[in-house]
Order: sequence, then C-alpha cells, then structure tokens
Amino acid sequence: MMDRDHFSPKPRKKVLISNDFREVLISQETSIIEQRIITTILSAIKDQQSLFINVKSPVENQTQLSFDDCYDGWSNQGYVEFLIPFQDLNKELKEEKKMKNFSIKQALVNMTNVSWLTLRDESINGYSAVPFIISPKWNSKNIYFKMDKAVMKHLLNMNPYFPLKKDLPYNVSSPNTLRFLMWLLKFRKQEFIVKEYSEILKELSMPKNKYENRAKFERDFLRNVKADLDSFNDLSFNYNCDKGIYSFVFYDTKNSVGDNQKYPTINELQITRSLKYLKKKRNLSEIDLNVLKKLFEVKGHRELSKTLNGKIDAKMQGDEYIKAVFVHLENPVTLSP
Repeated sequence: MMDRDHFSPKPRKKVLISNDFREVLISQETSIIEQRIITTILSAIKDQQSLFINVKSPVENQTQLSFDDCYDGWSNQGYVEFLIPFQDLNKELKEEKKMKNFSIKQALVNMTNVSWLTLRDESINGYSAVPFIISPKWNSKNIYFKMDKAVMKHLLNMNPYFPLKKDLPYNVSSPNTLRFLMWLLKFRKQEFIVKEYSEILKELSMPKNKYENRAKFERDFLRNVKADLDSFNDLSFNYNCDKGIYSFVFYDTKNSVGDNQKYPTINELQITRSLKYLKKKRNLSEIDLNVLKKLFEVKGHRELSKTLNGKIDAKMQGDEYIKAVFVHLENPVTLSP
C-alpha cells in the first residue's frame, strides 16, 4: 500500500527476497548501510510482492495479477516513488550503532550508479546497466527517491522467493553475512553443499586474489559470517574443508544462542541423515539404529560409509543387515547371497 503515492516502510519481522534480486545481492558488493536501505525498501513493497506469490487454493479459476495489472494502479509513468523517514533506518539500532545521516545519503548516491544493477534488455537482445534507485532527495526528516519500473519488476518476481529477517542487516558485523546467506539459500533444499574453494569465490563473484589463502578466507570471511548467523538468524551452517573442498551443512539456530549451546558437526549431521536413510531402506529397529549410530561415532561417518558402500547385499534387512556389517568390518570382503 502506498501513502500519498509513495511507498513507505512498514513494521515487518521478515521481508521477501525475489530470486532475481537474490542473484544481485550475491554478485553485488553492497555495504551494510545499503543492505539496511534494501530491507527497508522491501518492507515497503511486501504487500505488492504477495500479489505475485502462487498460493495453492481450493478455489478454482482464481487468477493472479500480472505485473502490468499491478503497475497500472500506481501513479507516474515508468517509475514509482519512495518516502523513507531517517528514523526508520535507525530505530532498530542501539545508540552507539546509529548511522550518520551523511552515511545514509552517501549510500543512496552509490545506489544511483548505473553499474549497480544489470537487467535484461529485450530491445537489443542483451543487457543494460541501470541504477537501483533514481533521483534521491532528502530534507531534515525524510529521504525521497524513485525506482524504475524494470527494477521494481525485478523485486516482484516471486518465483521463487526467500524470506529474510528484516533486522538481520541491523545486527551483523559484516556485509558478507547477507551476501553469503543469499548464496547458501540457493542450496537450502539439498541440506548439504560440496564446493571447491575456487568455485565458491567464483559463485560469490569474488576475485581469486581476494584472500591470500583458505586460512585467511576462513578467518576473515567464514567465521564472521557464521558467528552473525548463529547469533541473529534462524538458519546457520557448519563447514569443513578437506584438500581444498568445502562441505557445508545447514541447521536451525532456534532464534537464540546460549553460551553453552552446541551445534551439530558435519559428521553428526551426516550420521543423522544416513541413519534416517538406512532405517527406511534396511527396515532397522531402534536397537539396530543405536548399534549403527555407535559404529558411525567410533569410526566416523566418512570412513564407515566408504568401508560399507556397496559391500552389503541390498536384500539384507534388519538384524541380518547389522550382523553383515560386523562380519564385513572383521573381514572386509564383499558379502553376496
């Protein structure tokens, strides 16, 4: 909903990131202030975004608005207008963290740079560089700016979309946190990521010489991002690196982190996933699962999986499978019927 032909921020716990815009946040190096401005903009347009979300409904013949249908109801031709009070960009922050108005204005100017966003240009069957916002203005209380119709369409493409805690950019210690989270969300359904170090940098649009080595990448990037997500987000990750190949797994932080709270290691999460899979495939009882879990914990998921992979006859179920596992561990030969 617009206020006097302006979009204005709304009090939201979460905002919505379109898939198109997520890719922008991954590839574009944004500052924390710019990220705060972005979430404020998204809070203003969330109601419009909801019009483009496919919701399963028992009502037949329910039609969804097209972008043009929605845009026809907005004033001005070719752009929409925003009004953001300065206090909205600061009200989530403690006094010592408050942004100076000068810094906010500078971030707005940066976002008018034509290299800020790259959009498809059908007229030339190619691409064009465009600013994220247009014509920023301000007085003692408010910020005013415009957004091109093409950019707004980018923010409203909800196929798919991803919820983001609105206050996350107000709490994090590094602008890398939001960027890396957007990258992680690409793989959320997989629950597990395996990537070479060079591949991670490439997908994050970071130059190869950004960090001197992996140790510096972990110290200056991964650890800070993980600490932020552990403390302020409902989704975080664990990681491991073996011979330049990183493994990432997701876990829920349950919105709070205690001093003594223990998060699962990659090994523990892999064990949990394997046990869930084997319980169904091998028809294992709870006693069988506990025995197998102990074996995984003693030998490690990677080592035991490598030892057993393809070695136990696929038809063996329940206790017979567990017995076959022990037989193989004592005499590692292929068991066949």
